[in-house]
Amino acid sequence: MGRRREEGGKAKRREEMISMSYRKFKMQPFSTLLLIFFFVWGCAQWGEGLPEHVLARVNQEQITVDEFNREFKELISEPGKETKEANLKDLKQAYLDQMIERKILVQEARRSGIKVSQEELNQAILEIKMDYPGEGFGEKLGLKGMTLEEWKVRLGEKLLAEKMIRSVLHYRGEIDEKEALQYYETHISSFQLQPKVRARQIIVADGEEAIQIMKRLKRGENFEKLAVKKSLGPERVKGGDLGYFSQGEKPAEFDHVFSMEVGTISDVIKSPYGYHIFKLEEKIEPRQIPFEEAKLGILQELRQNKGEEEYQKWLKGLKGKAKIKINKKWLRA
Repeated sequence: MGRRREEGGKAKRREEMISMSYRKFKMQPFSTLLLIFFFVWGCAQWGEGLPEHVLARVNQEQITVDEFNREFKELISEPGKETKEANLKDLKQAYLDQMIERKILVQEARRSGIKVSQEELNQAILEIKMDYPGEGFGEKLGLKGMTLEEWKVRLGEKLLAEKMIRSVLHYRGEIDEKEALQYYETHISSFQLQPKVRARQIIVADGEEAIQIMKRLKRGENFEKLAVKKSLGPERVKGGDLGYFSQGEKPAEFDHVFSMEVGTISDVIKSPYGYHIFKLEEKIEPRQIPFEEAKLGILQELRQNKGEEEYQKWLKGLKGKAKIKINKKWLRA
């Protein structure tokens, strides 16, 4: 039932979250982004008469070329966001749609009386600053090419758009057990728990040292104490405890423990990381999660899915009513 969610510290997660339903922009396949783009721009008027410095007009608000360039530069400079030059124009068009969507949401939030308090804004700023100690925060703003006040305005808009989304992104109807059971039966493989093991390891860099440790273990010395003293792995502080893992989650050499008996110690196993000795502490057999155990999570999943469907319908209607003009000269550039 695992769903998509993003990485980083608390402040980074907040910035990801408030990147709108435009959070979907960062998660969806490129082909989907183009569908989003063509829907919104199919409803737009091509901006005859827009000044050259204005990229788009959304109702009575403008998106300037400078504003777009700052945000887009920030997007493509993020790790993992590198893109080929051939896709750059399409990606720019899709990102402009994201900015247009944010403007529409902010305008609707203001019309609905939704506000971001100064306290909420200050809290968001504080959380973000915690990720950039010392001069790091100011340096980051400098790289974005904006003043602190400009950055606060943009952050406030993102918070407001996120608040607008939150106010409509939930399903108000009922989901009965029959629908949940149908979901369970259709996705039965998702409720099969794979076998897991809990193991300890001692890892050293030298094969001869590993053999000497093995001799000490065979004489009855405590595995945990030897792991603390001799192992090079970060889990040494926990007596070499690797925790629970499934087959294939760790390097192939670790899968050897799945063929061991609980309480036994492996031979010395060589890998690109060094020389390992494993001890199997616990083995959890595979099992099928029964419907009654899975039901609550399924109901939550279905409610979330239906909420997202309703939100997309609501947003589509909002976009359909908006007066959007795009600077076609920019598109041809």
